[in-house]
Amino acid sequence: MNRRIFAILLLSVVMAGVVRAEDLRSLFINMPDSIMPALTKSERMDFLDYMDSNMKARVQNKLGGESEMIELKEDMLSVRTSQSGRMDMVLFPYKKGTNLICIIKTVTAQYDDSRLTFYNEDWTPVGSKSLIELPQFDDYLTREALKSDSLDVFKKQSMLRLQSVTPVDGALEFRYTSLDYIGEDAGKYRSWLKPEPLRYIWNGKRFRRK
Repeated sequence: MNRRIFAILLLSVVMAGVVRAEDLRSLFINMPDSIMPALTKSERMDFLDYMDSNMKARVQNKLGGESEMIELKEDMLSVRTSQSGRMDMVLFPYKKGTNLICIIKTVTAQYDDSRLTFYNEDWTPVGSKSLIELPQFDDYLTREALKSDSLDVFKKQSMLRLQSVTPVDGALEFRYTSLDYIGEDAGKYRSWLKPEPLRYIWNGKRFRRK
């Protein structure tokens, strides 16, 4: 009997030390309202109910507009927060069996512009510098551009630098989106930008440029 009690106590201690990762749904429901201020916890729950019922996941937000969940997977979801906004939430395996939460907020006006923030499962912010070295303007340029005598002119015309971010299979893909802001000269510079997105792979600790 004593051996059985000892075994049960030992198992309890071991299980207490196991950290279980939170699932995407729980994290989404319990996220701080400040991350998606136009939507309440109840409305986030409604999104999931609608998706589970194969219905259009649309709700009226606090601003009087309509928000819609447009994608829901085990490790990511996407919400069109307004006519000109989108929020992606993505989970990446992180420390001690937990997940790193990546929030991508994108302004979807004429040209997309994204911002990244990272959190632990308790929604404590994690500094992006410890996780990723964000692409710089030169990273998008082709060899043709880097060798051109007109590169400085192009850089001055491209002072407004926007980029979009898309989560794809354990990675983040970055695209330069401000070229057309240059105006009538945009066409001649198009070949100066790499046609493929910049892909950053998650290795469990940091995102590394592929």
